Amino acid sequence: MGTVHARRDGALLTLTLDHPGKANALDFAMLREFERQLGIVEQDPGVRVVLLRGTPGGTFSSGADVRDWGPLPPRQFAHDWIDFGNRLFDRFERLRCPTVAAIEGVCFGGGLELALCADLRVASSGATFRFPEVGIGAIPGWQGGVRLARLAGRGRALEAVLSLCTLDAARAERWGLLNAVWDGAAFEQELAALAARLAAVSPHAAALAKEAILWSAEPGEFHAAPGAEIKGSIDAAIGLQAFRDKCKPVF
Repeated sequence: MGTVHARRDGALLTLTLDHPGKANALDFAMLREFERQLGIVEQDPGVRVVLLRGTPGGTFSSGADVRDWGPLPPRQFAHDWIDFGNRLFDRFERLRCPTVAAIEGVCFGGGLELALCADLRVASSGATFRFPEVGIGAIPGWQGGVRLARLAGRGRALEAVLSLCTLDAARAERWGLLNAVWDGAAFEQELAALAARLAAVSPHAAALAKEAILWSAEPGEFHAAPGAEIKGSIDAAIGLQAFRDKCKPVF
């Protein structure tokens, strides 16, 4: 049985997938603990960045644990596994604060679907990505194909899902799946620097900007209301005053 470890470091919350001996395959216990941690984040405005990763220096996740979902009859599988997972992943995608998936090693199947819900994805140069589902008579049920299509285009999403191809980190970055690829020696340093930059911005502005980018139906449709909201906020006053004073704002 796996779990998800949480470590708080100031404004940064690191969630680490941990399923020893199973390459961090996602099981029910991990999903329920992930759900619990999301509830904590949703209630704690002090969390400004969520970092999701697998075992440092090891693997991100090999996918969904077939021992948990394999024995389920179709209706129970649809409700207890697919619907539950989708509700959970949607909550992660909609968190107000920036989220980063830090990927090392294998990122396959359900693990890749989870990573695609993060705002940013960064990887070590040795990371690999794959949707193996159709090869065992299944599909990416947690909307991984849909999210990949938004990033890489429908043709590449279909290629990834239907051909069972394995992407290395360089190809994944070219496709737009990754925001950055770092060599192993620099990975932790670059990751810490990225988290620090994300934690330093206005949390109010970050939440509104994220919502505008992710959920606007048409360009410009949604931007007036959040623009007005942030303009009247204390964060805007702090930021404008710091700009006038030529110093770094502290939100």
